Amino acid sequence: MRVLCCLDGTNIEQVSQAVSAFLPGDALAVGLLYVTDSGPHAEMERQRERFLRPRGPDPRLREKMREAEQYAAQDILEEGKRYFATAESIHREGRPEREIVNCAAEWGADLIVLCPRSPQHGGPALGPKSVGHVARFVLDHAPCPVLLVRPLAREQFPIDPRPPHPPHPPPGPGRGPRP
Repeated sequence: MRVLCCLDGTNIEQVSQAVSAFLPGDALAVGLLYVTDSGPHAEMERQRERFLRPRGPDPRLREKMREAEQYAAQDILEEGKRYFATAESIHREGRPEREIVNCAAEWGADLIVLCPRSPQHGGPALGPKSVGHVARFVLDHAPCPVLLVRPLAREQFPIDPRPPHPPHPPPGPGRGPRP
């Protein structure tokens, strides 16, 4: 079985625990994927153009930024290798949601393992807003099954059995469906 583990720099422990708990170690090929997000660079360029400023930072500064991103990606993948020594390290650049799906298809993944959102972006542990846009895209477009690894959130239980909003009032005169 080929398992593609999506790393964000904070989730290797969760991913490792999930893979070792649910999947047998023998006959398991693990790929560790880290995607350097190109989105912020494009957004900075749009903002510069919006305010009629010259295009982009100095090429030397741009190269330093790129080197820093490369070092960060390398560190994250090396940390992943401490948990999965025989894993294949994969680094891509682009939009994370699209790169994850494309990499899974190209690599021939049988399973994608990812977390619902990076803790850096906050958000609730449960509920409709608990899954970030990257995880949502992967869930909707993945070429194989996806294991979504959530942090423990037992303190949020039991969930109130009452609906969060009162039910709609029954249709009255002038409120019902039109004939």
